[in-house]
Amino acid sequence: MVDQDTQIKILLYGNPLQFACETLGVSDMRKNSYADVFTVTEADVFAYTEKHGFPDSPSIDRLTDGFHYYEEQGVWYIFFRERGKTFDQQQFTDTRTAKAYIVSMLLKLTMTGLY
Repeated sequence: MVDQDTQIKILLYGNPLQFACETLGVSDMRKNSYADVFTVTEADVFAYTEKHGFPDSPSIDRLTDGFHYYEEQGVWYIFFRERGKTFDQQQFTDTRTAKAYIVSMLLKLTMTGLY
């Protein structure tokens, strides 16, 4: 079995499908669940990000498409941007709540169903 840190790095920075097929030897993910392949939980990912931080948001200028998050003067700003439009804007003053929301969204964006 692959260690948890490696699995989390793949979920946050890599390609879970490719990893499952090439590294874990799963021949066809259509017949498998990511929950059967990856043994980490959302809580494990949260603990990892508490220690190692988050992947960088797509752009510091926040003008590029993607999922964005940043902290400014004690407030976390979280939103999606696509084709110049901003949507699903969230603001959090509680850092733990903001980070839990970010982890949840990052896992949802992997399209693995591990949330």
